Amino acid sequence: MLDIFPSRAEGIGGMAPADARDHMGPTNVSGPFRVGDWVVDPMLDEIRCGERRVKLEPRMMRLLCCLAERPGEVVPTGTLLERVWPGVVVSQSSVYQAIAQLRRELGDRDAPPRYIATVSRKGYRLVAPVAPVADAAVIAATAPEPAGDAAVAPGRERAVPVRSLHRRRLTALAGVLVAAVGIATAGLALRPRPPPPAVPEPAIAVLPFADLSIGDADEAFCAGLTDEILNSLARVPRARVIGRTSSARFADGATDVREIGRQLGVSHVVEGSVRRAGARLRINVQLVSTTDGFEVWANSFDRPARDAMEVQSEIARAVVNALMVQLAPADEARLARLPTTDVNAYELYLLGRFQQQKRTPEALARAIDYHRRALLADPGFALAHAGLADAYMARHYYEHRNLEETAALVQPEVDAALRLDPELAEAYAAWAVLLTEQWRMEEAIEALERALSINPNYGEAWLRLGAAREYAGEPRKALEAYDQVALLDPLHTVMHVRRCLTLQNLGQYAAADAACQRAIELQPAIPNGFWAMGLNAWAQGDLAEAVRHHKEALERAPNRRDIREELVQLLLDLGMPDESAVHMRLLVESSGAATVALLEARHGLATSDLAAAIHALRSLPADQAQPRERADASSLALAADDAVLAAHFAAIPRPASQPVERVLPPGLYRTRWGHCELCALALVERARGDDAEAARLASLAAAFLDRVEAGGHAWHALHYLRGTLRAQQGDRRGAFESLERAVALGWRRGWWMRIDPALAPLRSDDRFTRLLETIEASNAQTRSRLSPAPP
Repeated sequence: MLDIFPSRAEGIGGMAPADARDHMGPTNVSGPFRVGDWVVDPMLDEIRCGERRVKLEPRMMRLLCCLAERPGEVVPTGTLLERVWPGVVVSQSSVYQAIAQLRRELGDRDAPPRYIATVSRKGYRLVAPVAPVADAAVIAATAPEPAGDAAVAPGRERAVPVRSLHRRRLTALAGVLVAAVGIATAGLALRPRPPPPAVPEPAIAVLPFADLSIGDADEAFCAGLTDEILNSLARVPRARVIGRTSSARFADGATDVREIGRQLGVSHVVEGSVRRAGARLRINVQLVSTTDGFEVWANSFDRPARDAMEVQSEIARAVVNALMVQLAPADEARLARLPTTDVNAYELYLLGRFQQQKRTPEALARAIDYHRRALLADPGFALAHAGLADAYMARHYYEHRNLEETAALVQPEVDAALRLDPELAEAYAAWAVLLTEQWRMEEAIEALERALSINPNYGEAWLRLGAAREYAGEPRKALEAYDQVALLDPLHTVMHVRRCLTLQNLGQYAAADAACQRAIELQPAIPNGFWAMGLNAWAQGDLAEAVRHHKEALERAPNRRDIREELVQLLLDLGMPDESAVHMRLLVESSGAATVALLEARHGLATSDLAAAIHALRSLPADQAQPRERADASSLALAADDAVLAAHFAAIPRPASQPVERVLPPGLYRTRWGHCELCALALVERARGDDAEAARLASLAAAFLDRVEAGGHAWHALHYLRGTLRAQQGDRRGAFESLERAVALGWRRGWWMRIDPALAPLRSDDRFTRLLETIEASNAQTRSRLSPAPP
């Protein structure tokens, strides 16, 4: 007889003794068999009925096989718990929910049930007939026809006691089996056994834990505990863990887990609650399948508050066990390792992380204070050092802190974290942000790749790697990193904004627009999506839309100086100096002296007021200006026909042995806006008569532009700058080809073209005049679109 359970010598026909059955391990099933109308294929975790195919979770298949081993008999609930959930702490409700789901998949909605019957307070019984697929047709041929009210409807089989079934099958098939046994044995010996199917990689979202403490007093602790459970699971190989940014969107508990699974692309969610009573914590946790909404595992932890770290580790290990993910010893050790032995330091760290995620100046100050207090409690707490480094970098962004001062705070914390724990991914990720801002791109990328080798599920590190690749002029590699973020944190707004910007760089404007729109859908109250939409429009030469989106961004963040500075530039380019001046006055109130002087100088040049431009430049405190600001000032001074002032600003302080390009490496974003520091310094050197140095700097700038274009960038400013370099080299034909290309792609800064000292050799040519007329015609049309309609 063919055996559908080959790990059991007795098969279905010869059951093992009851005392042996109840202590067996998980069923090892290989061949398909039939249960009622369904063909069950354990190797594929699939059941089939006619054309219908249903994929079962591995645990659900084990439950069905466990029942099918003893058809017609009551299988105790305790036996099912031991066999189907080995080594996992679950309640009897898990069995009930799994049975209910299995009934639904089998279509068992009748009363009495056709497939699985519940035996009150004892267990469950499989009442449908069970047979190997090869013998299934014999059931109908040998079973007696029911009579009267007991008749079975067409297409439905009656449950037959298993021992009676075997007697009938043996009688009917005896002759056939005698003849076939040799052939079957030879065939089975020659046929290779198919490899076991690959277990699908589990994908998990950890939803924010609910705070059930009196007065919601533990919101910050709950958020931190959620993050740390997520981070623990993220370090487990062969599991994909969704980042907190996406998971946090379902904090209100109003969304069905099946919908969460669809939106996040996950197979399971972890959810729970925390209640603190005095010095004790009660943490309830559930692992729920998003396929059907049923609980896979659940447990409660009633512990002293000082055991919070151990509970976090226990929860992570229990989830891994419930998902049947096999861990190597090193992975087990990583899960068991605690970040600190001081519970007070741990709670302070969690509070710091909670505040840091708010990203307001007030919250960042609190975050820094919490991290410092955590380190006072435990100076060896590496994770708190990394958290403090990240908080300092956030303050640089959100409070416009000086980079040099920020670096002096960040680097010691990174060094301390890595000295304490060389395998701390968070420390490498924090360091990489500083390296990126210092324009040390190779080192930043190396640090992020190190972080991701430690924790491939670290979505924030993937995001930072994408930004570093983007700044390094590698937009295609940046998109690859953002693709990983999309898998790990699909609702991360910043990822969609960065993707939008990178697609713009590649000239894929429709795809960029879709990414920007997604960012706005996710967080319509923040400015970044609108700002990126404005840049996408500007990149295509649509300045009306660029202005509109920048204004929408400023409605949401009136204090964003960078966005307002760009709006000033856009309005000047359009020939709208009065409105530009309104926004410039708002900047004067909040910006530094150098920024204000450069804005006023540009405004003077755009309106042909050279005296105002020179006055603004002379008010610029050169000793306080950054190298890029000095290079900008030298370019504007040359345009205002003041070579002496230009040379003054071009004398950028640096060590005697250090070439100027080390102090002023080309910046991609500034290049995108048509600014080129090396080009400006080359012009100054040429005006001073040092043609060799001018040629060297121009060659470096040209090589940078070539590298940027080879990387896939498609900016109009790139062609404009190449045109200026060719004009200086005397290549009139090449210069006009580049300028015409720039205007065709959307370059609209006509006021600067008229006075750009680099283009002086071209101004007497009619082609130059026609280019300016083309730009002005486009800008005039745009101004009419922006002007209010007459009443």
